[in-house]
Amino acid sequence: MDNEQIEYTVEYQDNYGVMYFENVKANNVAEAKMQISQRLPDVVIRAITVVSKENGE
Repeated sequence: MDNEQIEYTVEYQDNYGVMYFENVKANNVAEAKMQISQRLPDVVIRAITVVSKENGE
């Protein structure tokens, strides 16, 4: 079983309309969303994207 986590960029918005972007490592999209939601329960998650592996990583 492969336990390598994927890096995701989570885009979220606070109650004042300010947008934030944060990179997290998770096993899947749902886990990436959960990491932000648990820490910041009042934000609205707008998008989650996979960070592409470039530069030979």
